[in-house]
Amino acid sequence: MITLLLSLLLQAESVGDGIQPQVAVGAEGRIHVVMIAGGNIVVRTSEDRGRTWGGPSVALDAKGRAKGGMQRGPRIGADAKGGLVVTAPLCFDEREFEKQYPTNELWLARSGDGGKTWSKPVQVNEVAKKAPESLHWMVVAPSGDAHVAWLDMRDAGERGQNLWYAKVTGEKVGRNMRIAGPVCECCAPGLAVDDKGNPFASVREGKKSDRAILMTASRDGGRTWGPPGPVNAGKTGLGN
Repeated sequence: MITLLLSLLLQAESVGDGIQPQVAVGAEGRIHVVMIAGGNIVVRTSEDRGRTWGGPSVALDAKGRAKGGMQRGPRIGADAKGGLVVTAPLCFDEREFEKQYPTNELWLARSGDGGKTWSKPVQVNEVAKKAPESLHWMVVAPSGDAHVAWLDMRDAGERGQNLWYAKVTGEKVGRNMRIAGPVCECCAPGLAVDDKGNPFASVREGKKSDRAILMTASRDGGRTWGPPGPVNAGKTGLGN
C-alpha cells in the first residue's frame, strides 16, 4: 500500500534522482515527500493533494555525500500547525571519509514554514560512533514534539544492538533512553504516536533462534517506557 501511494504521489512530476522517499501529510492536506537527491536530504511539497509539486528544498545539506540504502533513508513528520521535522543518518566528520564505510550519526532539522527554510541540524544520538547501522524511525506528535527510535551499540556487547529513544522538543534533544534490547542488528524499528503525544515502538528481537516482534509503549509522552513484550502469540520462525 505504501509503495502504491508513493508511486501515485510522484507520478505528477519527476523527482530526478530522488531515492528512498518517505511521505507525511500535513496541515490542510499538504503532502510532503523527503528523499535523498543529489546526495542531500531534500523535501518537496504538494499544495494540491499530489497533482503538482513545488521545487526541492534542502533540509539537510550533506555536501552531496548522503547515500542511504537498505532502510537507511530519511524520515519526515508534520505537526498540527504545518511544522515539519526531518531526520536522516549522515556523516559530517571529514576524518570518517578516509574510511571505506564512514560512520553516520543521526541528525534532525525542523521547518516552521512548510519546508521553505530549515533549522541548523542537531545530533540525536548522544554518544557518537555508536549507531553505525543508521536504522531508525521518527514520528511527530500534533504538538510538534519529535519522537525518534534507533539501533545503538552502546552497552550492547560485541556486535549487539539495543533500541534507543529520544524526544526532541524544538531543537532540544532529550535524554537518550534504552527502551528495548537486544534487538535485530539489521531491522529498522517502527514508531507511532497517538493524539495525546504518547509514543509506541516496535522492533524485532535479537540474539535468539526464534525472534519475536516486540512492542513497548510510553503513557507519559516518552518520559518512561513499559517493558517490551512480544506481539506474536506463537513462534515467528525468524531466526539468526
